[in-house]
Amino acid sequence: ERARPGVRRALQRAWRPAMVRCQLYQPQRALQASAVLRRVSDEQKEPLASSQQQFNSHPTDHQPEKEPQGPRPSYTGQGGQESEDYESEEQLQHRILTAALEFVPQHGWTAEAIAEGAKTLGLSVAAAGMFHSDGSELILHFVSQCNTKLSELLEQEEKLVQLGKAEKKPTDQFLRDAVEARLRMLIPYIEKWPQALSILLLPHNIPSSLNLLTGMIDDIWQYAGDQSTDFNWYTRRAVLTGIYNTTELVMMQDSSPDFEETWRFLENRVADAMNMGNTANQVQSTGEAVVQGLMGAAVTVSNMNRRNY
Repeated sequence: ERARPGVRRALQRAWRPAMVRCQLYQPQRALQASAVLRRVSDEQKEPLASSQQQFNSHPTDHQPEKEPQGPRPSYTGQGGQESEDYESEEQLQHRILTAALEFVPQHGWTAEAIAEGAKTLGLSVAAAGMFHSDGSELILHFVSQCNTKLSELLEQEEKLVQLGKAEKKPTDQFLRDAVEARLRMLIPYIEKWPQALSILLLPHNIPSSLNLLTGMIDDIWQYAGDQSTDFNWYTRRAVLTGIYNTTELVMMQDSSPDFEETWRFLENRVADAMNMGNTANQVQSTGEAVVQGLMGAAVTVSNMNRRNY
């Protein structure tokens, strides 16, 4: 028993450095951002009418949150002092990326979608120059928003259980519902999602992509009530990661009504995982399955992109 906390800490050190805990992705192109921001500020148009579309919490009809439209003042005085309405580069980038999601179904995960998003905020299309041309920041921003929304949904469900307004779900049902809710957030962009995955699988995007994936998986297990302190802590996360990845691939190729075949596949994989023991051989096979799933994703997405683009 005394050894268990030590094992848990060792496992956490191996897993947690790759995790992001419900934080919005912050684009990092600071080198060009300042110059572009000044240019955008000089070219700002008259503010558009403010509007805000609330996120629909129902998992079957996910739409990313939109922020009030129209440019905000973002000026710095000659003495370097910020005004009360100063908007940082990160905040401006966040607003642009959120607005750009509306144009992904038409333009894909591209600089064109980002430029269109900037225009809806009354900004110059030059704002697209604040981001990488491959659209990776737009994709990571979307994934981060989805993960945050899922965490909020799981937290709300946990509070209802604590207040006695809902019954605690069995672990298999909880995992199945959580993964389905998260995957349903892809539906508005499902036709363009193969393109997104192909970009996320590029070597320079893999670290950020895995950070968001492992953070989301860890959140699900924590809200599921995982209290493991031995090697199961790592195993369960690896298993759920494999389930999520493979179900995502099935979903992209599913033409059944409301993705019925995808949810059936998900249910079967969760049932298999719950019946799995915890031997060393099974742990090894789980890790191999995750790796194979990622490799399979690369091949599948590549084939789908060649067919669709």
